[in-house]
Amino acid sequence: KYYAHKDVGHYNKDIKKVYSYSEWLELIVAYCNQDCTVLYDILIKFKKLVYLKWNLNIEDYPTISSLAFAIYRLHYLPENKIAITRGKIFYFIRESYTGGSTDMFKPYGQNIYAYDVNSLYPFVMKDNEYPVGPINDFEGDITILGQDKYWISQAKVSTKNDLREPYLQIHHKTNNGFRTISPNGKFDMIIHSSEYFNAIKNYNITIGQGYFFNQENIFEKFVDDLYNLRLKYPKGDPMNYTCKLIMNYLYGRFGMKPITSQQEFVDKEKFLELSQEHTINDFIDLDESGLFVSYEDPKLIRRSANVNVAVASAVTAYARIYMSKFKNQKYPLYYSDTDSIYIDEKLPEELVGDKIGQFKLENIFKDIVFLGPKIYAGITSNEEYICKVKGYKNPNLIPYKEFKNLLKHNKSLELHHDKWFRSLSKSEILIKDQVYNLVSTENKREFIKEDNGLIIDTSAFKFD
Repeated sequence: KYYAHKDVGHYNKDIKKVYSYSEWLELIVAYCNQDCTVLYDILIKFKKLVYLKWNLNIEDYPTISSLAFAIYRLHYLPENKIAITRGKIFYFIRESYTGGSTDMFKPYGQNIYAYDVNSLYPFVMKDNEYPVGPINDFEGDITILGQDKYWISQAKVSTKNDLREPYLQIHHKTNNGFRTISPNGKFDMIIHSSEYFNAIKNYNITIGQGYFFNQENIFEKFVDDLYNLRLKYPKGDPMNYTCKLIMNYLYGRFGMKPITSQQEFVDKEKFLELSQEHTINDFIDLDESGLFVSYEDPKLIRRSANVNVAVASAVTAYARIYMSKFKNQKYPLYYSDTDSIYIDEKLPEELVGDKIGQFKLENIFKDIVFLGPKIYAGITSNEEYICKVKGYKNPNLIPYKEFKNLLKHNKSLELHHDKWFRSLSKSEILIKDQVYNLVSTENKREFIKEDNGLIIDTSAFKFD
C-alpha cells in the first residue's frame, strides 16, 4: 500500500487516507493524463498566437531563444549586416562574454532599498550600437581611431587607485573552477571598446591585439515593437509574457556555443574505433543490437552554428556599463545583481518609473543579511520574509535568526533537500537526499571582520 502525495488526487490533510496500489496507480495515471492534456492545450494556443502575429510555426523552433532569433531574422535583420564568428575568432571573443555582474559589498544593513531595472537587456539593446559588417583583425593602439569602430581586444589593465567597487569583470581561475570577479590591481582581460571608454577614468588600459567591426544600432525597432506590444496586454495575459521572453532571449542566441557532441547507434567494433579516436561522453549497451554512444567530434567545431558572439558579449558589456554608474557613488552599495542594486537611500526620482531602463522599487528591507552572490535574506517593511539561496530548493524555510548567525565567519548551517540525478547509460532518474552546507562565501571579495569573527564589510581582491 502507498500514501498518495498531497498534489495527486484528493487528499485530506487531517485524515491520512491510505490508498491501495490500484487506487494509487489510477490517481497517478489520471494526474499525468490531465497534465499532458493541459500542456497540449497551452502549446496549441501558443502556436496560434505566434503564427498569427509573426507568421512562424513553433514546431520548427524547439526553444524560446531559437524562436526569438527566427522572429528577428524574418522581420528585423538587415541583409548582409552581421558576420558569423567561427573558429579562433569565436573562442577569442567568447573570453569577453562574462555575463552580468553580481557582488556582495556589505553583509548587513537596515532600511535598505532594493531596486530592479525594467528590462535591462532589451534597454541596452535598444539604446546602443553593436558590431556589424566584416571582421578585421588589428594589433596596436586602436584607440587612436576614437569611437567610430567597435572593437574587442586583449588588454593589460591596472586600477589608478583602489576602488571600493571595481567594475571591470574577468574570469579568474580558482581551485573550485572559474569565477567572475572584479579586482583591483593589475590583470589581463579581453575588453570591449565600450567598456574601455567607460573605464579610462578609473583604470590604466593598454590595448594589444584583437578584432574590430563597424557599429550600428540593429535592435532598436525590434525592442520598440515588442515592448509596445507587451504594454497593450495586462501582466497576466500570455502575449505580455511571450513578448517579455522573446525580448530577453534573443541576445543569447547570438552567443550560442557550438555543439561538438555526436550521437550514433554503432556495433561493438565501431565503438572500439570511436573510443580510440574521440572522447566518449556516455553510452548504452543494447546487447545484440550494439550500442548507443555519445562522443565528442572536433570536426563539428568547424561547422558551428550561425552565431556572432561579439553581439551577445556586447549586450552583456553594455549592461555592466549601465550598472557601473551606480558603483563608487556617495551612497553605499550593499549588493548588486545583473539588473538590481541594494542601497541605503532612495534613488533620484528621475531614475525611477515604469519606462524601459528606469528602476522600480521592489522592496524596502528593514533588516537584511547578504552572505554572498545570490545568497541573502531579510524582513521587509511589510513584515514579509524573503530568502534567496542559489541551489537550495526551500530557502524560505530557513529561520531568519539562523541565517543571520552566519555573519560570524566560519559559521555554517547544514540543510537537506531532494535533488534529481539522471543517468543516460542506466536509463534512470534518482531522487537523493542531499546535504547543502550554507555558509558565507568569500570567493569574489575579501571579508573584513571584527576580532570576534563578525563579518562587517568586504573589500575587492587586489591582483599584482
